[in-house]
Amino acid sequence: MRRESITWERAAEVRGAADGWRRAGAIDAATHDAIRRAYPDPCVTPSAVWRVLTVVMVTIVVLCVFGALAVTTRPREVGFTVLLWLFAAACGVATEYMEASPRLARRGAAGAASSCSIVLFLAGLGLFLHEVVAIRGDAVLDALLLASVLTWAAGAWRWGSPLFAGFSAASLFVLLARLPFGRVVWVIVGSALVGLATPRLDDGALAPSHRRAAAVVLVAGIAAIYVALNVYSLEQGALESLRRFTPQRAPSTAAFAVAAVATAVLPIVILVWAWRSRRTVLLGAGIVLLALSLGTLRYYVHVAPLWAVLTASGAALISLALAVERALRRAPGGERAGFTLDPLYSDERQRQLLQVVPVVGTLTPGPVAPASAETGFAPGGGKSGGGGASGQF
Repeated sequence: MRRESITWERAAEVRGAADGWRRAGAIDAATHDAIRRAYPDPCVTPSAVWRVLTVVMVTIVVLCVFGALAVTTRPREVGFTVLLWLFAAACGVATEYMEASPRLARRGAAGAASSCSIVLFLAGLGLFLHEVVAIRGDAVLDALLLASVLTWAAGAWRWGSPLFAGFSAASLFVLLARLPFGRVVWVIVGSALVGLATPRLDDGALAPSHRRAAAVVLVAGIAAIYVALNVYSLEQGALESLRRFTPQRAPSTAAFAVAAVATAVLPIVILVWAWRSRRTVLLGAGIVLLALSLGTLRYYVHVAPLWAVLTASGAALISLALAVERALRRAPGGERAGFTLDPLYSDERQRQLLQVVPVVGTLTPGPVAPASAETGFAPGGGKSGGGGASGQF
């Protein structure tokens, strides 16, 4: 990332934290104003809804312009590849220009241009390998997956997009699933990513976007380990179906037993880790994995109808939340084991992101309202009002 972009991000993080402290009453207005003066942020940051709409509109414009040129010129395979790469380069240059401008860096157009740059480059690479170089079969797919890992990772490092880090991790695990013993490789590489990403969650030398990308990589590693060890995934051969030229085999009894134990234990390990580290990202991951493990248990052990299991699980979670809230409220000082009900910082960005979907959903043409009787035709003439005239006509 650019040094200026990192400075702007750090200032935005400090100002956002100060806003949260002020809302919680941890600091007074004078301290809040002093913090905002000490960390000026020149960037213009629209709402999350506006940024999402900007991403959609910029992507549509880029694709429409590309389609118009392709239809007009009608290039062959080599020309089409060159056209894809030219548009990818143009989107990359536009991203660099917008990232350097405080007025344009956070409006969403830079994210759309960078995404189009990588997607168009990969599309051109696939066309080049398949049609020009005449590489066929799994070799093209493996080359594209490897290029996807590298390009999305480079985009995440250069432009600080956690989403790009997630795409890179997903491409990596799909590529690894195609190798022999892909399930074992998933566990090893997932554990390595967890070990590499965890220390970087609080690394002050990294930009805030890179720390968020590390959190995405951490979650991707945990998800890969869980999928590789899940007993349902093992029985159904979810990863084995991605292998190259390898017939699927039924899992052995020992492997099935190990996977069953891992399916039950791994969510508990993640929740204990979240409790000890006080990390909400791990807490969310542990809750999701626990729900998936309960669903897996319901698949193999028919303890009750599905609706009854879901209802009981929801009631148990609600009861647990109420019990935790009551225990924290009754604790001395409202704090117990480092947990409290009084947040010093509430992330407004996450709250705004939750508002994107319902707001965008309302941006559809509604039914035409029927004409009321008051707007209908009334005989007998009307009033004139233009140019100072008045009276009947």
